[in-house]
Amino acid sequence: MILLLLAVPIVLVCYFLFPRPTLFALIVIIFVGAVVATYVYLQQSDRNDSASLVVGASKGTDGCLDPAKPVFVQFTNGSKRQANVIRFRLLAKRPGFSIEAYSDYLTSYKIIEPHGTYGTCWALNHYRGLETLPGGPSPKDLEWSVEISSVDFASDN
Repeated sequence: MILLLLAVPIVLVCYFLFPRPTLFALIVIIFVGAVVATYVYLQQSDRNDSASLVVGASKGTDGCLDPAKPVFVQFTNGSKRQANVIRFRLLAKRPGFSIEAYSDYLTSYKIIEPHGTYGTCWALNHYRGLETLPGGPSPKDLEWSVEISSVDFASDN
C-alpha cells in the first residue's frame, strides 16, 4: 500500500513532465502484468483440473483382514500426470445419520501413475477414537468415505 501511495504521485509528475513516455511505460507495465496474471491463472486452473481427476473412495472394512488397519481406501488417478502425494480426510458416519462419528486427516505418499489405481487398508487414529462413541461401534458398523484435500503432482515443485 505504501508503494502504491508513492507510485501514484511519481507517475503523475512524470505524466505532466513527459506525457508520451509515461503513457508508453504504463501500457508496457499493464501488458506485462496481464501476461503474467494470465500465465499464473492458466497454471493454477490446469493444476486444479488435474487434482479434480484424482478420486478417493472407501469400501469400509471389505478386504481388510488386519484389525490394526480396518478401513480400505482406494485412489484413482484419472489425470495425465503422476500423483506423488494425496492429502485426504477419512470420514465415518453411522448409517442413517448425517453427523460424523470419526474423522481424520491422512496423507498417502504412494506414487500413482496416470490413469492408475492404488488401494490399501488404513489404521485409525486411536486418539480420535471410535472407543469413545456411545455403544462403541466397530469400523464395520460405519459408512466410510474419503474427501481429498490436495494432490501434489510429479511436476509440482
